[in-house]
Amino acid sequence: MRRQAGRAPARAPTVWARTAAQLAGYAAERGADRAALIDAAGLTAAALADPDARVPLAAFYALIEAAVTAAADPHLGLGFAGRLQPEHFDALGFLAMSSPTLGEAFRRMLRYQQLWNEGERYTLEIRERRAHIAFTPFGPDRPAHGQMAEMFAFDALVNAGRMCGAPIRAVAVRFRHAPAADPEEKARRLGAAVQFEAPQTELVLPAEALDLPLPHANEALAAFLERQVGAIAAQLPGAASPAPALADRVRALLGERLREGADLGALAERLRMSPRTLQRRLSDEGTSLHALLDEVRRGRAASLLEADMAIGEVAYLLGYSEPSAFHRAFRRWTGETPEAFRARARDTEPR
Repeated sequence: MRRQAGRAPARAPTVWARTAAQLAGYAAERGADRAALIDAAGLTAAALADPDARVPLAAFYALIEAAVTAAADPHLGLGFAGRLQPEHFDALGFLAMSSPTLGEAFRRMLRYQQLWNEGERYTLEIRERRAHIAFTPFGPDRPAHGQMAEMFAFDALVNAGRMCGAPIRAVAVRFRHAPAADPEEKARRLGAAVQFEAPQTELVLPAEALDLPLPHANEALAAFLERQVGAIAAQLPGAASPAPALADRVRALLGERLREGADLGALAERLRMSPRTLQRRLSDEGTSLHALLDEVRRGRAASLLEADMAIGEVAYLLGYSEPSAFHRAFRRWTGETPEAFRARARDTEPR
């Protein structure tokens, strides 16, 4: 494919070197050869020696996959997440702890998510008195995505409960991936029923859980830390680029008007730009209006199906002209029909 003149190639996303070093150390405790793991991921010990350095996210994924194999532990991601403490996220972790509520801690972590991981995407939406915290990994499907999804769920559910001093009961824990082994053990560690092969990886909490107070709240300290974290984030390569924010704005607008679908002209007008500029800027970020609409629909599908609506009503609310189009899309996302997914979801509900 010919590159357009004047357009710089996309920069590969990175992750904190400290996280990779911690994972390699955890896998070594589980019996893996640390040096061999680092080499298998295409990294070096020197690259992991500076906690503030960054390494390619793709190399971090390779490190996870090598660690799972070497330690022969399909639950390695959950075990590693159980070791994580807020201070492992440096100033960002202390910012979360000093927030007044769990919801504000989540929002601040998501606001600066590029600090610990540039390529993955985490979102928080409140819909019908439920908080939907979703996770989207980077790149084509690979085994590391499942481990990262489980780490995300453990950190946002179990570790967040520890941070606020009160257990959090999930409404739903959904994973896009299939369980590698022993789904019951994964559910036991998370303390919640788990649905695998769902349209999207997401944690659904009662909205009131976001109001839980944090014992170390200190808004003066939080304001100071947020200035520090903001300054660090501004130093990341590409931090000045407005493109990532545009995709989030488009997602939000699509979520408001799902029944109308993706009207390029109307969306461009709302964003005060021409349709051609909107398409170009989304392309620069590696996405498109169609891909974002598909993502938003996929994210809403599970919760609508579990609301006991008729399939035709779900299809209408998601903006499909015919139920058959929704069926085809849902099969593409999950490999099963909406009816089969709803029946399986009921089987996993706590009794």
